Amino acid sequence: MKPLFHIGGFPVRVHPFFFLSALATGWGVGLPPERWALWMGVAFVSVLLHECGHAWVLRRLGAGARITLHGLGGTTESTREVTHRQAVMVSLAGPAMGLLLGGLAWAVSRAMTSGTGGLAHEVVRQVLWVNLGWALINLLPVQPLDGGDALASFMRARAGARHERALRILGIGTSALMLGWALWSRTVWVGMLAVLLGWLNVRQLRRLPPPRPAPVRRTSAQRPSAEGAVTLNELLGRGASPPAGGGESKPSGPQASVRERLPRQESAEPELPPDSAAVGQLLLDSGLAALAVRPLQESFTQEPSSHSGHALVLALLEAGRTAELCALLSGPHASLLSEETLATIAARAGQESGLADRVTLVRQTRAPKSDERG
Repeated sequence: MKPLFHIGGFPVRVHPFFFLSALATGWGVGLPPERWALWMGVAFVSVLLHECGHAWVLRRLGAGARITLHGLGGTTESTREVTHRQAVMVSLAGPAMGLLLGGLAWAVSRAMTSGTGGLAHEVVRQVLWVNLGWALINLLPVQPLDGGDALASFMRARAGARHERALRILGIGTSALMLGWALWSRTVWVGMLAVLLGWLNVRQLRRLPPPRPAPVRRTSAQRPSAEGAVTLNELLGRGASPPAGGGESKPSGPQASVRERLPRQESAEPELPPDSAAVGQLLLDSGLAALAVRPLQESFTQEPSSHSGHALVLALLEAGRTAELCALLSGPHASLLSEETLATIAARAGQESGLADRVTLVRQTRAPKSDERG
């Protein structure tokens, strides 16, 4: 999808589902039909400024950004990879912008006289509700909301990917609480959002690799004997020195102390490698396309298929890695890319004529020759 316009130098794409979602939200909060047009304008500007908050922080970090408004609100994509700690700041910048705009609207509402009504009061009320309400909802710890993304980035910065399963379970639980509140308050759009967020987290949870069993800790009573232990010479790569008398002899000195202290290395089951496809898809769905490229490349190399190729193409497009995408289209596995994947590349090629030419070449190599068609 081509950008509809630019704001502050950032390209902005607008999906038609954004307006359908805004209409449904206005109906859910009980707006009269004559106020819907005003609601659409307030929602559009507020969500756009929310995403601009993300984009401005990315610019401060030295990265570019692309904004897309869609059915769930909006998404801001970075043009380069950022660290997990930087991603926390980027995620929190959007709700911070909403809280700032909501605070200004509250200050304006306090300055208005109680007798003032009409359009001005309605605009202030809607700006206050959209920005404060959406900022508070967006801070909930459920992905892909900003609060869930910030928590996930913070946990990945502290402990890597070991808590991904717990983060998804927390998101499912939060979605269930949202759904319960929506049923109690009869807020339809919050209920729809809760169902969608819960479904997304359940799907991601099922894609995660199964948890690894905890390692068995050895107690002092289970300490193995020194027989068969590794000697100091063997640790240093010198090989084992045979005893002088041809028989077995007990080493003495420092070698004996090292031998007594070293536990015997028992054979352990090999550690299973992570599912590259699942890890790559998780990173791609989380908006980390640059990080998703490598595992998706491994998955496509190990098991080339149209499905893994489509995910890899999406990651390369989102990360802006045109050279690698051109190499993929020129490689031996280009024939595995589906027509849907080629159409996606052609639609996103933009000014990259090289990409469009390679897509055309792949399609031509698939087309049957005239003599074959009879």
